[in-house]
Amino acid sequence: MAGDLLIRGGTVIDGTGAPGRKADIRIKAGRIVQIAPDLAANGEAEIDASGAVVAPGFIDSHTHFDATIYWDPMCDPMPQHGVTTVVAGNCSLGLAPVRPQDRLAQVEVYSFIEDMPAEVLNAAIPWDWESYEEYAASLGRQKLGVNLACFVGHSQIRSYVMGAAAWERAATPDEVAAMVAELNKALAAGALGLSYSLFDKDRDGRRVPSSIADEAEVDALIARLGAQGASLQFVPGDSADLIVSHLEWLGGFLGKYDVTGFYNALVHTVGDDARTRRIIACLETLQAKGVRIYGMASPRLFELSIGFEGSICFMAVPAWNQLAQATLEEQRRLIGDAGWRARARSDADSFHSPMFPFARPDLLRVGSVGTKELQPWIGRSLAELSAERGGHVSDLLADWLGENDFATSFTFAVANTEPVEVARLLTSPVAFVSGSDAGAHLQMFCAAGDATLLLTRYVRERGDFALEAAVHELTGRQADLLGLHDRGVLAEGKAADLVVFALDELAYAPQRLVSDVPGGRARLTRDPGGYRATIVGGEVVQAGGKATGALPARWLARQAE
Repeated sequence: MAGDLLIRGGTVIDGTGAPGRKADIRIKAGRIVQIAPDLAANGEAEIDASGAVVAPGFIDSHTHFDATIYWDPMCDPMPQHGVTTVVAGNCSLGLAPVRPQDRLAQVEVYSFIEDMPAEVLNAAIPWDWESYEEYAASLGRQKLGVNLACFVGHSQIRSYVMGAAAWERAATPDEVAAMVAELNKALAAGALGLSYSLFDKDRDGRRVPSSIADEAEVDALIARLGAQGASLQFVPGDSADLIVSHLEWLGGFLGKYDVTGFYNALVHTVGDDARTRRIIACLETLQAKGVRIYGMASPRLFELSIGFEGSICFMAVPAWNQLAQATLEEQRRLIGDAGWRARARSDADSFHSPMFPFARPDLLRVGSVGTKELQPWIGRSLAELSAERGGHVSDLLADWLGENDFATSFTFAVANTEPVEVARLLTSPVAFVSGSDAGAHLQMFCAAGDATLLLTRYVRERGDFALEAAVHELTGRQADLLGLHDRGVLAEGKAADLVVFALDELAYAPQRLVSDVPGGRARLTRDPGGYRATIVGGEVVQAGGKATGALPARWLARQAE
């Protein structure tokens, strides 16, 4: 019978942080029914876990697979890295609620911010919903290779209630009440909570609707989260001053209504130790006051591959964002326009860009070029180019784009370059091991495999975590804080989402480019992590790095304790 398994001979690490123990696990109808040594076979399929660990399936609580599931229900390569549940609906965005007349515009915003092709999303998304309740019902019919849980986006709710005015003004009391009602419906349908952003902008540089909400609106929405026992995922501004200010401001609401908040993302910034220490100190102060607030910390190096076709990386620099969002023909015209050149120089000097630091050309390295003659520049920095050619960095970059006819890219290590500093973040009481961003920015980076990196670098190689503690971070702690109480722990009666692996067999491979997005578009992926098996609902979805074709996973609604 599907969902009936006997896993023999492994060391069970149950996701609570308790020491591992030798035991077999019997699964029936997708549930764990027995955990004990030397269980007798009862006609089930068997998995030999000798020399391996049997743990709960990993939970990745910050992804953007909202649309991906419609062309890739496996969310490749997540199961090949031990993940059995992904959480979407982050950063104030998502796919519901949305009115039919607003779908194209909503997809345009989502596709820009999450760096995904709008035409693929428009073609793939079935749109058999308008309300969040209808969306949840539609997800419930979807066959998946990993379980999917979702926040509901504040920008989605705001746009649904206010229409175009959501981008322009504060809400009236009646509109706030309508937003609270929509949030309540989404929570009743199973949303984990609300996602909120004070950072993101659309292609034209407009702040997303979430960031326009006034204090009364935020207070009312977080009050509703508290009443329902739900949580808040949020993205503050980009500078240290803004981040600390926003953490303190939102922390006041979280503490007032006893709501758990997840801040994305807590990173160690290259060359700015003081920034990291200041943010951690702010989180520590809030937690000391009883506020349940956590910085989502990924073990991954945050290195971006930055191109110039619709890139999100220039949204903070108006003239350069205009260039990045233009057609190729218009781009060619703009770099030859003296007026645009003057604005571009001024904006590069005046606006801080966290994803393309014009002030630090030494950090920006050539990743690809448009002609064979320029290939010797690959791997060299924009600063080196400047030293050889001279001129303002903005003019220099514009000339370089013209020379390559825009077929060029740069790489930029934004954060988490030093494992010692990353380990301090990951092991901090204010951190929540998360924040992968998997499923988004398909050609900028591959965010799959964070669990594998944690286990290989920070458990096996560096010893910053005991294996039991790392598994707890990836499973039981995630489920507990998110309200997914049927998962994250191996215990009788729990859902049978499991992963089987031997620590010394795991490998975190470099990212590589494949062209398997509909329409032949490219994305960055990562080879399988070396897990022997990944099991969802008692069915094996990957074995030895290969997908089995089984799609037993489902939409997961938040569960009250």
